Amino acid sequence: MKKLVYVLFTMLLLGTVGCSKIDYEISDAYEQANITGITIYAVTDNPVNIVESFEIDTENAIVRAFVPEGTDLTHLRLVLTLSSGATVSPALGGFQDLSSPLEFTVTSPNGIKQIAWQVIVAATPSAESSI
Repeated sequence: MKKLVYVLFTMLLLGTVGCSKIDYEISDAYEQANITGITIYAVTDNPVNIVESFEIDTENAIVRAFVPEGTDLTHLRLVLTLSSGATVSPALGGFQDLSSPLEFTVTSPNGIKQIAWQVIVAATPSAESSI
């Protein structure tokens, strides 16, 4: 009798599991590997974001940030805002030389999508030099 109950229970369980259909939908956000913002701090006692403006070109994976004219680009702290759950390498930390373009790889949360981004920092020309 116990064997019969065990066999019937097993058949019922297998029939239920085998007939169920589970559809998983992956959110688009889980497949994003974008830089969505940039903050740059200069060496001061009072750290303040010195970015005057920035442009993010997602098609070509380029971020351009503009800081005040006369800023020493060789010793700045860079902070990147990424799409939700994404990671960046190399890791950011400390002060960096931003006088030449830097490359970062942003990886989506699911690890499938990796995009090589270029970050370019330049001084905003003064109003006098554009006249």
